[in-house]
Amino acid sequence: MLDEPTEELVKIVVDLPDAEDGVGGEGLWAAKLGDDLYDVQNSPWHTLEINHRDIVRAIAPSEDKKPVFVEVVHRRGHRSIHVIFFDEGLGYKHEVLTHINALGGTYEGAHSLLFAIDLGPEVDFDEVADYLNSCLDKGWLDLRFAAQPQPKGTGDLFT
Repeated sequence: MLDEPTEELVKIVVDLPDAEDGVGGEGLWAAKLGDDLYDVQNSPWHTLEINHRDIVRAIAPSEDKKPVFVEVVHRRGHRSIHVIFFDEGLGYKHEVLTHINALGGTYEGAHSLLFAIDLGPEVDFDEVADYLNSCLDKGWLDLRFAAQPQPKGTGDLFT
């Protein structure tokens, strides 16, 4: 079921009608696996339901439209944390992001304030979240992440 991705990357659409930050949708790069399955290739900035490297089902409403996210089929153990820096924390941004890297996390920036942090399966989620919560307590940033552990993918429920 989980073939290796081909080199063809496509954008899949994730509708976010109830997003807290007012964003109505997000496009994620994903590798086509076939049978409407995609391997997510970037860290989402707005949705907490999907993580980097999750296998998702997305169906195009028509041939000329991008596939739209339906469900997570298989989780590969990555976790996401969204961070937004406040003005008070901009002077500490480099320090915080460097520390995240030292703890094993990587990040992508949507702009100079919003970052999606990716924690691979080998990274201690609690250690990173505790560090970021200490930065939140100092007033440098705000953060959000999905409740842990995240629900299994629909395909994982039957294995």
